[in-house]
Amino acid sequence: MRERQSDESANILYHPADFKEPVLFSFKAKSFFGKKKASIKIEDGEWSDKFSLDVAGSSGVVDCKSVGMVYQVGVHIQLTYSTLTKQVIFMPYFVLINNGREAVECQETDRISEPWFKVQPGECTPFWPCCTATDKEMRVRVCGTTEMTEPFSYATVHTTLLGLKNKHGGVNVDVQMTEGAVYINFSSYEHGLAPALLVNHTQYSIQLCEKGLPKTITLNPKEQMLFTWEKPTGSRQIIWNAAKKKEFADDLRKDGIGECSLTGDDITYWVSFLDGMQRVLLFTPEMAVARDAQSAGELEAIDQEITLSIHGLGLSLINNAIRTELLYIGVASSGVIWETRKTNSKRFKPLSVKDCQLIEEAYQRYTSELQMNKQSSGRVVIEDSLEVDFVAEEMLRPNKRRLRRTFQTGLWFQMKTSPHQLQLHAKVNRLQIDNQMLDCVFPVILAPVPPPKSVAADTALKPFAELSIVQRVMPYSAVQQFKYFKILIQEFHVKIDIGFINALLEMFEAEETSEVEEIHLSFSLSGGTSGQKVTQEAPRFLTVLMQSLGVTLTDVHDVVFKLAYFERQYTFLTQGQLISEATMHYVGQGLKQMYVLVLGLDVIGNPYGLVIGFTQGVEDLFYEPFQGAIQGPGEFAEGLVLGVRSLFGHTVGGAAGAVSRITGAVGKGIAALSFDKDYQRKRREAMHQRPANVQMGLARSGKGLVMGVVDGVSGVIMKPISGAREEGIEGFFKGVGKGMMGLVTRPTAGVIDFASGSLDAVKRATEMGDEVTRLRSPRFFQQDGLVRPYVKLESEGNKLLHELDKGRYANTDVYVFHMNIVPGAKVVLMLTDKRVMYIVHNDIFGGWQVCRS
Repeated sequence: MRERQSDESANILYHPADFKEPVLFSFKAKSFFGKKKASIKIEDGEWSDKFSLDVAGSSGVVDCKSVGMVYQVGVHIQLTYSTLTKQVIFMPYFVLINNGREAVECQETDRISEPWFKVQPGECTPFWPCCTATDKEMRVRVCGTTEMTEPFSYATVHTTLLGLKNKHGGVNVDVQMTEGAVYINFSSYEHGLAPALLVNHTQYSIQLCEKGLPKTITLNPKEQMLFTWEKPTGSRQIIWNAAKKKEFADDLRKDGIGECSLTGDDITYWVSFLDGMQRVLLFTPEMAVARDAQSAGELEAIDQEITLSIHGLGLSLINNAIRTELLYIGVASSGVIWETRKTNSKRFKPLSVKDCQLIEEAYQRYTSELQMNKQSSGRVVIEDSLEVDFVAEEMLRPNKRRLRRTFQTGLWFQMKTSPHQLQLHAKVNRLQIDNQMLDCVFPVILAPVPPPKSVAADTALKPFAELSIVQRVMPYSAVQQFKYFKILIQEFHVKIDIGFINALLEMFEAEETSEVEEIHLSFSLSGGTSGQKVTQEAPRFLTVLMQSLGVTLTDVHDVVFKLAYFERQYTFLTQGQLISEATMHYVGQGLKQMYVLVLGLDVIGNPYGLVIGFTQGVEDLFYEPFQGAIQGPGEFAEGLVLGVRSLFGHTVGGAAGAVSRITGAVGKGIAALSFDKDYQRKRREAMHQRPANVQMGLARSGKGLVMGVVDGVSGVIMKPISGAREEGIEGFFKGVGKGMMGLVTRPTAGVIDFASGSLDAVKRATEMGDEVTRLRSPRFFQQDGLVRPYVKLESEGNKLLHELDKGRYANTDVYVFHMNIVPGAKVVLMLTDKRVMYIVHNDIFGGWQVCRS
């Protein structure tokens, strides 16, 4: 019988051993909002330590003491399909599975007097070990026989063929471990399961032994034999002796090739390779045989090479029904990169970002001198330790190297093939996805997060994503063997708002009716519009979500997902197994990170971002000076400044940002009570405009405070009038209601937004990173609605029109043309279909204003 209890001793649930149905359980009312913890016990034993039931997707093991034994119980917490109920599964931590043709019996190594327990073919059975030692070992035998295998560990991950000196030959054991269970799989011997097939293709006998064991194996000339480990828990290395008492060793896990001398007068090659799923260790005097057997691709000449390079790529998603560009996906090339290579080498390697910038500045000065017909030798001393010659294209100091000026293209792909090897290498230099809707919370949906400045300066430029594959091509084998397979993706941020999601859903729904890809995450249920008067109703599940969370619980900012990498080495997996294991790994990692979403809510001040910012600031205080100290005293002083600034920015700025998020969320809720969509849109635009400095941020907040009072008072009169113009008598009474609500909500929201904006200005002034902006302005559509090639001037002008006087002319005028009147100054003459406007940029409050019209 298993029992389960919450924090209260009276809340106990009984689960008999013969009861196979699930049991419903709920915590009592007074502990409903507390930490959900429980304990279990078996029969009349002791209660286990308390464990949490809060985190869905987590697994673990609980120890229960009963009748002199410690029962280890695996606990798995999952969400049901409705996501409203957690499913808690209790199971034995150790499970025995028999996938073989014969029944097997198992026994713990240190429990010789205990009876053997049987596992029938195709069955699984719980295993409750009595051993309390760290080294947990057991033995196995086939039912009806007396020969048993050597002890093997059932607490470490491994796949081993255990030898049996009878007609069965051996039993294969595969031990797999998860956080909540250990699965011990037994299977019958099949071809390829032996650790190695030893083949002697020489005329001499070879003595082999397992490392750490005195027993030797004699492999006669022209003989082959299957080999398995005598001591499965040992070092797992096979050793053979050569002339002059030399020893050679191999772990029989990966491919290898080498040479040795068995008598002192000969040269014998040894090679380890895969023949299907069977590892083979071959000894041969013929080098050609060894190379062919190992299929050493690195020793072969490349017979085909394909290189594809694309400078840049842009993909625009347009909903032509409402004449709106929804998103723009851009793959861009890098800036200028300087690379060097050794004189006797063919491979160029990029210099660090700092050296590239210094050399590029010197190169620009050199080309300017040439344009002015000044004489220059081309040799430039950039720093005491850096000297280059632009004429000879050489680096002279600190080391003499060949020098070249180049860049990384947006997309790069290369494939090389040889008779026994395939090489694939692909790079995406920079990927960015922009939200092209004019009224949006987050203009940039996805973009790489730049590394800290000191780290970036001392390292070479890295692509956003990189794929590298080296595959062994075996003509007579159906098993795909990868020598190297790695995918690297740099840190990136994701920012999405509900308006963008709605626009995408509307577009695809319309297409269906007419039959016609250490992560930073931000999410907002504030809507964005496309500039067109189109009904944008959220899907039902999003509507329910917004109603259940409420208006102030819908913004999540600056949360960081950190997922551990997935790696497998020297294992055989089917494609389905590989995909399944990778999916389970990252889904489990993602579920464990879901708590950061709650800690990133604006209404509680985003404590996750505050704590992460503080720890990053303290880390930079010590790390930045250390980075500088490696180079010299001057760099140390510069690093100290960066470190102190980072500490100040992440602590003071983080605290200001936390309070700003709380007040901003409250202000958003009050603004929603005005029921004025136009006011909410203008407020949202103002809140998301980044000020150039602290002064501008404070000025904007002050202006918002004053205008909140002015608009609240004037709205009592103006709202009924505008409502009557649009909807007649019904609009008049709606306007009266909006005006009265605005009289209270607008000044209140103005006061709260003043506090939020001022604190946010302090936070942004302490930030050290640069803001990521759109790759290009949203596309401009003419009145005929046709999709034409993108014109940068028109797009920038249309964006300027929508920003003018907080969008006053966005719905009344159509952009025609604009031009800068004074070069270098923010003075523009704009022509629309209704007026000519002389507009200037307000450097105090920010934004564009009409001077004359």
